[in-house]
Amino acid sequence: MRALHFVFVISLLLIPGAASAEMQISVYGGANTVSDSDLTLDTGPGSTDFEVDWEGKSFEAPPYYGVRGTYWLDGFAESRWGVAVDFTHAKAYADIEGALAGSFSGLQFTHGLNLLTLNGLYRAPLNDRFSLYGGAGAGINVPHVQAGTLAPAGSISEYQLTGPAVQGLAGASMGLGHGFSMFGEYKGSYSWNNVDLDSGSSLETDLFVHHFALGLSLTFGGAEE
Repeated sequence: MRALHFVFVISLLLIPGAASAEMQISVYGGANTVSDSDLTLDTGPGSTDFEVDWEGKSFEAPPYYGVRGTYWLDGFAESRWGVAVDFTHAKAYADIEGALAGSFSGLQFTHGLNLLTLNGLYRAPLNDRFSLYGGAGAGINVPHVQAGTLAPAGSISEYQLTGPAVQGLAGASMGLGHGFSMFGEYKGSYSWNNVDLDSGSSLETDLFVHHFALGLSLTFGGAEE
C-alpha cells in the first residue's frame, strides 16, 4: 500500500492539471526470471570475476508485484500518449552452489530488486474494449541486498541505491466497464548494481530481468475506458 500511495502522489506532483485529466492506477502481479550475469567482487587488494546463475522465485514470499500511476495526455494525438510512474518489486537469487561457492555464503535480492521508473507510453485502441500499448522508461534501482561473503567474512541485509535502471514494456488491455480494465504485459528491465558489503568489499553486476504480469487498472477523469 505504501508503494501504491507513493506512485499516486508522485504522479500528481509530476503532472499539472491531473485532477481533470484521464488518470489510471494499476496494480499487478506475475513472475520474473533473471538472465545469467557477470559479477565482480572487489575485496580491496584485488578483484574476482564470476558468471552467476540467477532465479526469480516469484511465487515465494514476498511475491512479485507492481503498481503504476499513468497520466494520458489530454487532447494530444487523441490521448494515445501517456506518462507513467512505475514501481516493480521483482526478486533475484544467486546460485551459490555454482561459481560463487567458496566466496559467498549467500547472495540475493529477496525483499525486492525494486525498480522505480518514469515511462513514456503509447496505446493503440483496437475497438471500444481492447487496446494494445507499449513504452519505455528509466529510473533507479533500490534493492534489498542480502549477502554473505567468506573471504573476507561479512554479511549484510539492507536497502541500497545501487544504480540506474531502464525498461521497455508491451501489453494488451481489455475494458471491464465502470472505469475498470484488466491487462497482461511483458516487461524487460536492465539495472546496473554497485553494492557495498560490510566486509569492506563491494560487488558489481548488471541484471537483465524478464517480467510477465497480469493486472487490474482503474481509470478516472477524462473519457472512461
